[in-house]
Amino acid sequence: WLLVVGCWLLVVGCGWLCFWLLVLLVGCACCFWCAVCCAAGYLICMAYCAIYGGWLWANRADSIKDRVYGYQEGATVLTQFNCAFQVYDLISSLMYQTLLKNRDRVGHHVVAMILAFWAYHDSLFLYYSIFFFGVSEISSVFLTFVDFFKDFPTLRNPKINPKLAQLNELSRIMFAALFLSIRVVYWPYVSMQFWGDSIDALVAKTSAYPVFQFEIVMTMLANIGLTLLQFYWGYKVLLQVHKKICMSPRVSLDSKRDNSQEYGAIPACNKAVDLEKHDL
Repeated sequence: WLLVVGCWLLVVGCGWLCFWLLVLLVGCACCFWCAVCCAAGYLICMAYCAIYGGWLWANRADSIKDRVYGYQEGATVLTQFNCAFQVYDLISSLMYQTLLKNRDRVGHHVVAMILAFWAYHDSLFLYYSIFFFGVSEISSVFLTFVDFFKDFPTLRNPKINPKLAQLNELSRIMFAALFLSIRVVYWPYVSMQFWGDSIDALVAKTSAYPVFQFEIVMTMLANIGLTLLQFYWGYKVLLQVHKKICMSPRVSLDSKRDNSQEYGAIPACNKAVDLEKHDL
């Protein structure tokens, strides 16, 4: 744990040092490269959780005791790393007003940080932490590219950077597909198994099972909230998919005024709510 936090603080500290050196040398022009460094760090963290978590998830646990109280060294490292990352991301969200407005994101970081701490500190639900802190982050790898291109619209302009525009579109498609399949479809299935094991652990009267009733109950409640949050985010993703499919190709404003139906726009789609409010 100390090694993980130490390495993480070293990376963050070196990042801030490089940032201020760039500020002194080239001024505000370094903002873009600072964003590139931050996105690269976020991408590395998400890729680590996704790849390592996916590899660990392939090793199934047969008994309830192993799934609830079983110790797994790899899962411990994964939860420690994720806990440190949640602390860092929470601080970043609190420092920037644009991120602070996303209260669902801040709440997610707080809950995930507490759950990760319980997982590695009490060796509780380490098996399930592999999925919730590892496998579920697969879609976040592509979300890194989506967020980066959203902050710099010029880079995804097909007339200026056609290759980067294609990368942006591919990232959005992969993110939507993986998020809906993993976090909206597969997540509830894993959660149902988690709830079954949790209830069995709570009602078990044998001394072979250590008792963490408070932690288990709170984790079950947190799972309800996080599952609903995945559905909410999935709804926003579906709105974007609906918008992408139904909206007509972009044309000049004059052409739109003269021929609103010329480009094959679907009338039913024009009655949709203001989808711009639900941008990723």
